[in-house]
Amino acid sequence: MRAEAGNGAVFMAGGIDLVNRMKFGAPVAEVIYLGGVAGLGTIAEMAGTLRLGSLVTHYQLETSGIVRKRFPALAESWQDVANIRIRYKGTIGGNVMTADPAYDFTLAAMATGAELHFLGMDGTARIVSAIGMNGAQPDGLLTAITLPMARRPRLAFDRSLRPAVTLALGLDLDNGKVVAGRIAIGCAFAVPLAATLPLDEPLPPREVAQRSAILAHDVAVSLPEPVNNGHASAHYRRRMIEVLLRRNLGALAVGLA
Repeated sequence: MRAEAGNGAVFMAGGIDLVNRMKFGAPVAEVIYLGGVAGLGTIAEMAGTLRLGSLVTHYQLETSGIVRKRFPALAESWQDVANIRIRYKGTIGGNVMTADPAYDFTLAAMATGAELHFLGMDGTARIVSAIGMNGAQPDGLLTAITLPMARRPRLAFDRSLRPAVTLALGLDLDNGKVVAGRIAIGCAFAVPLAATLPLDEPLPPREVAQRSAILAHDVAVSLPEPVNNGHASAHYRRRMIEVLLRRNLGALAVGLA
C-alpha cells in the first residue's frame, strides 16, 4: 500500500509524533492508518518469547497481565512514561520507529535483547536485532517486537537523570549465573545507543555486583562522545552513565544472588 502511495506516504499508529512533525512543516502526502490492521495490537507468548504487536500502547504494556508476569520490572516502570494521554494513545512501535533518544521503549527493547519484525515494501519479512540497530530505521513496516524469555532476562530502568541521561539494563541468567548483559542509553547521544556488558565468562550474580564499578567504567569509556547541550555537558553525561550503570548493575545483581 505504501509503495503504491509513493514516497510522500507515511504510516500512522498513535499519531503523536506524526502530528507533531506535521505541525513543524514535515511534508506528508498521504497517511496510511494502521489502527485497523488485525494482530498489530496484541500481546502473547509465542515460541519462548513475549510477542508485542507494534500497535500495543504504552498503557497496554503497563497493565498487561502477561507482561507483569514475565517482565515485571518493565510493566512497573511504564507507569512513569510520559503522561496518561500519551500512554493511552502512543504505541511502542511508533516509539521505536521515531528513534528519538529521549523515548523509552527502544531502550527496553535493546536491554532485553529483543528482535524487531519488519514487513518490507516487497512483502518480505525481516527480523532485526534491537541492540544492533543503534538508532537506524530499516525500511518497511514494523509489525512486532519479540522479547526472549529463555534465559530469564532481568531488567532495570533508570530515568532519575532525565533529560541528561536515561539507562536500561538487561541481564540474562542461565543455571544461576549471569551469562550476558546489555546496556541501552537514552538522552545522551543523537540516537538511542546500546552496548554489551564485557563479561569474559558466566559469573554468579554476587560476583557481578562486586565487579560492578569496574564493568561500569569499562563500558563508559568505550562509548562514543555524548552530546553537549543545554541539558548537560558531554563530560557530565559520560560520568553519569558510569554512575547509573554501576548503581543499577550492583542492585540488580544483588537482587539475583
